[in-house]
Amino acid sequence: MQRASHHSRVNATVVLNRRSVLATVAFTLAAVTGLVGCGSDTQVDYETAGGSGDSLVVYVGAGDDREILEYAVENLLPASVKIELVDASEDSNGKVAAGDGDLSFYQHIPAFEADLGTHSYDNLSIVSKVNVVPYGLYSSTWKDVKDTESWVNVGLVADEVTGQSLPHGSQVVLPATSTGFARGLYLLQSAGLVKLDRPFGGTSAVDLTITQANVLDSLRHLTLLGLGYDDYLQSLYENYDAVVLNPDDAASIGLTPAEDALAIEPGPGNPYAHVLVAPSRLAGDQRVLELARALESPELAQFLETKFRGANIPVAAAESE
Repeated sequence: MQRASHHSRVNATVVLNRRSVLATVAFTLAAVTGLVGCGSDTQVDYETAGGSGDSLVVYVGAGDDREILEYAVENLLPASVKIELVDASEDSNGKVAAGDGDLSFYQHIPAFEADLGTHSYDNLSIVSKVNVVPYGLYSSTWKDVKDTESWVNVGLVADEVTGQSLPHGSQVVLPATSTGFARGLYLLQSAGLVKLDRPFGGTSAVDLTITQANVLDSLRHLTLLGLGYDDYLQSLYENYDAVVLNPDDAASIGLTPAEDALAIEPGPGNPYAHVLVAPSRLAGDQRVLELARALESPELAQFLETKFRGANIPVAAAESE
């Protein structure tokens, strides 16, 4: 089953009319109460980029990021908010820092932090953690990761298998890249299959590049194999007990995370969350608060679930459940 296609490639600017702001408040969303509710009467006009007025100019990435932001703007904001969506480029953070745009939404946390480190932007911060493109664990043989007494690949004795849960002794393939292997390890820990020397969620270079040396205990006695996928993905999926895949790799062999994954990376606390970034000059801007609230809402979470079928999952909305 192929992953749902992305229909949103709008090059025009999305503009929505907004009411005047009621008050200036801090970016901390927990402190915000009584925000204006979302209505179905939101009017959308498509104009060219660079419009004037009270519009917030948001640099947005292509593909899923744009589709997610467009959905929030068109469906979840008060009827009075004006938002311009402009295609992001590598220097979009710099433009926001310099005042040539208001917000950016095109990167995950490690990419943003690396950009901060390179350019020393001291006036930018994350105001919303929105979505994650999660790695998943897939198997052509086993159906879940529930506790089991089954064993395979022992060698000296015959396999002892009852049920369809991933057995002890399974051979699990992870991406050979440092990032992919590390995310695979954290995924296995979140599924209760291994125990690492650190929790999930750190964004330091050390946290993001852990190896087998960081495995304290393989609770399912797994053999972990870091392999290059190249053109052999289907063969790896068919010939090993399980394989860790990102959504694009899964889709390439007909797999959908929501239906086929034995386990998926969690959204809450995920260091690879895609983020909305704002400058300090917009601290307390009600429009930014409203946009962040929309991006972290249960309605946005439901949109992700319906549209992407596990290939893009919510962060903050899941945390509030």
